[in-house]
Amino acid sequence: MSLAREVNEKLDEILALREEMQSLQQHESEDAVLVNPSTGDELTKEEALQCAEGVIDKVKESLNTLTNNGRNIRNIFDNQFYINDMMQDKIIAQQNK
Repeated sequence: MSLAREVNEKLDEILALREEMQSLQQHESEDAVLVNPSTGDELTKEEALQCAEGVIDKVKESLNTLTNNGRNIRNIFDNQFYINDMMQDKIIAQQNK
């Protein structure tokens, strides 16, 4: 897998988590009790949002490791030879439906 694709996947993961957090914020009441699907533990809305922030932080750490804190990624998306993978865009769009 190319570095650009791996970086895109990590960035998409962060965006998806942010979307879920926004949905949770809008649709759940402050006193809602939620269940963590990974552990089965019950969480408050605030605890669930903090858990999601923790996951985002881990994805960011993984992204920093992957890109060597940004040193390996310079000019990868803005160089003249970068070609956007339209099929990958379609796959991602279908997964988000």
